[in-house]
Amino acid sequence: MSQGIYLTDQPVRRAQPSGNQLIRKIQRACRLTLAEPDLGLNLDVADYVNAKQGAAPRDAVIAIVKLINSRDTHTAVFALALLDVLVKNCGYPLHLQISRKEFLNELVKRFPERPPLRFTKVQRLVLTAIEEWYQTICKHAAYKEDMGYIRDMHRLLKYKGYIFPKIKEEDMAVLRPGDHLKTPSEIQKEQEIAQAAKLEELIRRGRPEDLKEANKLMKVMAGFKEDNVIKSKQLINDELSKLKRKADLFKDMLSASESPNMENETLVELYSALKVSQPKFQKIIEEEHDDDDLVQDILQFNDTVNQVVQKYNLLKNGSVEEASQITVPSISTSSPAVTQGGALANELNLIDFGDDDEPSTSPPHGGESSTTVDDLLGDLNNLSFSQPSQNFGLGGSISLGAAQPTSQVASSAGLDLLSGFSETPSATSPPPPRQETSAANLSLFDDASNISGPASTRTEVFSSEHLKIEFEITRDNESSIRLASFFSNNGLAPISELTFMVAVPKSMALKLDPQSGNYIRAGEKDGVTQFGNIENAFFNANKPLKVKWKATFCVQGSTFEETAVFTFPQV
Repeated sequence: MSQGIYLTDQPVRRAQPSGNQLIRKIQRACRLTLAEPDLGLNLDVADYVNAKQGAAPRDAVIAIVKLINSRDTHTAVFALALLDVLVKNCGYPLHLQISRKEFLNELVKRFPERPPLRFTKVQRLVLTAIEEWYQTICKHAAYKEDMGYIRDMHRLLKYKGYIFPKIKEEDMAVLRPGDHLKTPSEIQKEQEIAQAAKLEELIRRGRPEDLKEANKLMKVMAGFKEDNVIKSKQLINDELSKLKRKADLFKDMLSASESPNMENETLVELYSALKVSQPKFQKIIEEEHDDDDLVQDILQFNDTVNQVVQKYNLLKNGSVEEASQITVPSISTSSPAVTQGGALANELNLIDFGDDDEPSTSPPHGGESSTTVDDLLGDLNNLSFSQPSQNFGLGGSISLGAAQPTSQVASSAGLDLLSGFSETPSATSPPPPRQETSAANLSLFDDASNISGPASTRTEVFSSEHLKIEFEITRDNESSIRLASFFSNNGLAPISELTFMVAVPKSMALKLDPQSGNYIRAGEKDGVTQFGNIENAFFNANKPLKVKWKATFCVQGSTFEETAVFTFPQV
């Protein structure tokens, strides 16, 4: 038969766009024919991502960030509007993806190293998004420790001179966690979603250490471990304690005077919070009927809530005498104790993504020298200003380069859930090749692999129950000393917001590189490093070199400050 075009009995149909259903939905929501972002189409994408889960959140953010970087401003603006809807409606699985280094690199791919005199509309919207994430999920989410790279990007852009817009309170309220009582089934559902998202990424990465952790996670999800049950009960008790404090405040406000202001906003909010929580009491009792202590505590508290609510309604209706006859007993804010720590307390961190792999991390797959980043959650390293690249995840003039994240550990009740792996020796990893850095390509968070030189020994500078500081001192030449600082965690709780400062005599000059991070896991050795040079430190000086140092850090909400004078050994 000769080749050609023939009519058939079937009706003529328009060719369908290529790609999967998610990509088609995203393209439809960002198409040029729309006059303004369509909330219905954006929510349709969010519903699809929530329904599919698995790889859908990752596929969605990759497709969206490519549209954000398109040359067409209309498409980029609509893509950012879609991303905002997904962030506010798809929860942890999508938050996990936007906190990854490669995504953030691509998000600021078109940002010049120096801020322009006037931002484009797309740049303003990107800065607004990063600021909103920084002020909400990075500070208030239950998994805020996972959002370290958003904090790093925020700090990097601020360091380069970018100014973030102020976010309205009502916009931030959407992403802040709701302070309300949840039933065990609701908590379990949230846990399953978070664990499934983690398991999806561990399996996708497929490295031996990832598969080992995935195996433990599957045991948790299969019900062989009790950690989920313990955490669920702890969350319920925490919320009950908060609710009891609200009820106690509500009772005090009603009893403060014979005719309290019933239009007071705080009074109305407290009443609302108590009324909304009452239906949850019955569900918790049904699901936790085997826990007698919890059931009795809830029943007693429910009686108290009924009394205080009845008193509020009487006062609101003007029945002051009847309301005065109701005596509300004192409300105990304590809840039944829950056994801390489960079977996985020293086995697995259910939130940490292991991006800050142990020192035994192997070189790139196959030893290839290619810089292509195929794994969205691949080796996450330090912040740097890199050259533009067309490979996804490598970003543009401003990007997250290669070193340790500032915070990658999420713990329950202050425990380091990866403490079982914290002693992994680093001697098994082959040393990375030496990298030459220039002033134009300076890493914001440098790495020890960038330093090579004569062999030197470490000197302990300071050690306490929380922090250990060590110096490694090497003489570069007759007038210059190379200083490497190493910070380790001696305690059982993570160290955050670590800041280290050094002062040298006026006759000398100190050039100090930024720290590799400000977060150290519990028990972690060399969790943060910092490098610098001391100039005019002559070899034949009459007096030994003395420097003054100061370190500030936080442990479990408490701030510590340490300072001392250190005398250098002869080098």
